Amino acid sequence: MFTEYKIKWINNHIVIDDDQGLLVDTGSPLSFHSSGVINICGDSITVPTSLVNVTAAYLQGKISEGIQGIIGTDIISKHSILFNLHENGWNCVLMDDDAEYGNHIDSFSFMGIYGLYIFIEGKKRKMIFDTGAPVSYLSSFLVRDKVILRKGKDFSPLLNGDFNIDIVTAPASIQKEGVCFNFEFGFSRLIDPTLQLLGVDGIMGSELLKYYRLQIKGRSLILPPQGI
Repeated sequence: MFTEYKIKWINNHIVIDDDQGLLVDTGSPLSFHSSGVINICGDSITVPTSLVNVTAAYLQGKISEGIQGIIGTDIISKHSILFNLHENGWNCVLMDDDAEYGNHIDSFSFMGIYGLYIFIEGKKRKMIFDTGAPVSYLSSFLVRDKVILRKGKDFSPLLNGDFNIDIVTAPASIQKEGVCFNFEFGFSRLIDPTLQLLGVDGIMGSELLKYYRLQIKGRSLILPPQGI
């Protein structure tokens, strides 16, 4: 049996479309909700009412008034979650069985968050998978010769608020011989120290799920058949 949750996109953030107001964030190892409880797949889970530097009020000010908390990897890792695009919009399917809907992809887990390898301009890059990031990122070193598409802004509680970024584009694919999609990547010297600390080349944000169906099961990432 599975439970299907409708998803809505709010400023490139993935939010479960029910009265809980949950932001789906694979870049957060911890969940929280203003009520202290998250209800998922029939389970009532006690969680903190806030995290360090992150409250419901903070997320409401940055993203949307309806957001009341985050569902992070502490809960996601205990359920199989399938991100899936249907004709009528996005759905997030949380599953309580052992079904796997595709092949495991080259991925890793670090400090409670997920990572995967992405082929960007034909080169294999080690990336954090962060659905809470509305923008994907690459190290400034990797994009120093690329033409800037436009300027942008993002925010991070770790960086004390808003910051400016430059945005470039690059073809990328989960599979070495797979179809490439033209992704947007931000870069900022403010982000570089975090990438270096994590030992990664960048961050794949929510844009990844606009091109790929992807399943998380335990600590694994699975690529289901695409386009159905």
